Amino acid sequence: MNENAIESFVETYVQALKDQTAAVFAGAGLSIPTGMVDWRTLLRGIARDIGLDVNRESDLVTLAQFHVNERRGRHQINQALIVEFNSRAKPTKNHQILASLPIRTYWTTNYDALLEQALEGAGRLGDVKRTVANLATTLPRRDAVVYKMHGDISQPDKAVVTKDDYEGYTKTHQLFSTALQGDLVSKTFLFVGFSFSDPNLGYVLARIRLLLGENRREHYCLLRRAQRSDFKATAEYQYALARQELQVRDLQRYGIIGLLLDGYSEYTEVLQRIEQRFKASTVFVSGSSVDYAALGSTS
Repeated sequence: MNENAIESFVETYVQALKDQTAAVFAGAGLSIPTGMVDWRTLLRGIARDIGLDVNRESDLVTLAQFHVNERRGRHQINQALIVEFNSRAKPTKNHQILASLPIRTYWTTNYDALLEQALEGAGRLGDVKRTVANLATTLPRRDAVVYKMHGDISQPDKAVVTKDDYEGYTKTHQLFSTALQGDLVSKTFLFVGFSFSDPNLGYVLARIRLLLGENRREHYCLLRRAQRSDFKATAEYQYALARQELQVRDLQRYGIIGLLLDGYSEYTEVLQRIEQRFKASTVFVSGSSVDYAALGSTS
């Protein structure tokens, strides 16, 4: 963990919390520790059904499209979403911390309802935007807004999964793009749960850059550093490290500062530091005295 970089991030994000300009963008990695599947696992059976090996595929969005093309519909993909994401998983500590902080804006590409559950557990009312139509309504006395820009497991047929879905996104979900643009201009985002292999990340980053160009705020992303135990060969590990460093530098083109952590447990440590720092800065200490003269008062 780069302590100086982390400390700078914590200080900046705590100030954003005080200014009510903090936002979160949650990716699949936030939910995986609960037992939720990643995209590769989700599409394993889908790939096998059309004679492909998901482990040999790098573009999983195109893989999903191949299946729709071959089967003339997405019923099997919808069923896979229902089976994998309708679980009894509980929010993690990271979900709970993020929900307990006074963050009013949450964006996610996840289909699960863990963020909403965490907000409810924290006693906060979340106004969930699952579809474009939801953007036109406002939940009274809401504490936060959760934008599910790729849909929700409650409507698997409308989830953004295939190449068709992504290519038509700016037309079918234009208001989501507009809302995201406004938030990226005015808020400080923490991207958490994204990895460089996430099939959604490229689309998200491209949208940020196209919408904002050079006129952007700085945002932050927590990333797990490649570990030697992830690879069989030392050469593969060294290659992954070099590539990851290049990609972290590339994130700067989008105004995103990538913070490399050595393990997922450090995500929690960083979020707890933000939580503790914010709470310490908002504690008000008061007292009283029955004899003010004893304190040196002349009145």
